[in-house]
Amino acid sequence: MRIGIIGQGFAGTALAWRAHWAGHNVILIDKGHGGSASWVAAGLVNPLVLKRKRLVQEAQACMAAFTPFYARISTELGTSMLFPDEIHEVLPDVAAENAWGALGAERGFEPFTGPLKPNVDGRIHATSLATVTRSARLRVHTYLEESRTFFAQKHLLLEEKVTDLRPMETHWRLQNDLDVDVLLLAEGFQAHWTEHFFGPLPFSPTKGEGLKIRWDGPPVKQPLHKNVFLLPDGDGTYQVGSTYAWDGFDEGPTEKAREEILQKLSSWFDQEVEVLDQWTGIRPTMRDRQPVYGWHETLPRLGYLNGLGSRGALTSPLLSDRLLAQHLGRNAQKS
Repeated sequence: MRIGIIGQGFAGTALAWRAHWAGHNVILIDKGHGGSASWVAAGLVNPLVLKRKRLVQEAQACMAAFTPFYARISTELGTSMLFPDEIHEVLPDVAAENAWGALGAERGFEPFTGPLKPNVDGRIHATSLATVTRSARLRVHTYLEESRTFFAQKHLLLEEKVTDLRPMETHWRLQNDLDVDVLLLAEGFQAHWTEHFFGPLPFSPTKGEGLKIRWDGPPVKQPLHKNVFLLPDGDGTYQVGSTYAWDGFDEGPTEKAREEILQKLSSWFDQEVEVLDQWTGIRPTMRDRQPVYGWHETLPRLGYLNGLGSRGALTSPLLSDRLLAQHLGRNAQKS
């Protein structure tokens, strides 16, 4: 079966691998990654929404899916891309420590909330650091770029914008001369074809900005979080962020976001830093912050996956598997 996939962020890349492993002939169509949040994501795989002190939806299922998914890709590509990396939540006082203890006692949180550790770094304004267990770090650029190269070398990548797309009686036709049996839409926030066929999606996209920084002084070895994340890249540089904005999508990096990030970081971390770079991306977030996916009720073999927001590295392995399983199940019922 020939499966066309439009978009190569977290959703499209995961769908491409799943379809490839299932023995299908994959055609990945993507014009490039300008503005895509996937390509600038920090790659932190975290089962907790620390800002709101809640679990990611279906955290256990997502965590069970992502490790074997990325391990298999690493084996096929011959490169490591996923590493265990415990997050430390900065707890400023005894009240915060007690709240963390209460959180760990709640149903579903226990596998992901570890013990408190004393803070021994005088630069960090904290009485202790709480451990988020089973978190990890994905080398996002390695994953996306190496995956893109893999499909390109097999002549399964079409690097252009889809300008013509039509349902035929038994298949789909793209760009006037490319026919596929199944079409999957993974367009992110620029969901032109998804909304054309499925109607308006409940989008509430957010613009995120972050910084790459360095400093002269002792390193920080583990990811830290309070009101922003501080993530060591292992080469003496760090990523810090990110912001959330519901406007300014056409702008590049802004001074306002830079100042906001540095102010938040300095509120709990006393270290003079040098800003090396600033990045921005548009997250395909839905109003209820939940991903959306499914198959068209009347048009044959048309599916979509969108709305992964800032959790694409974690949720895409599970949801891509579910979307394809839905199609196989539906076909089995009709046969």
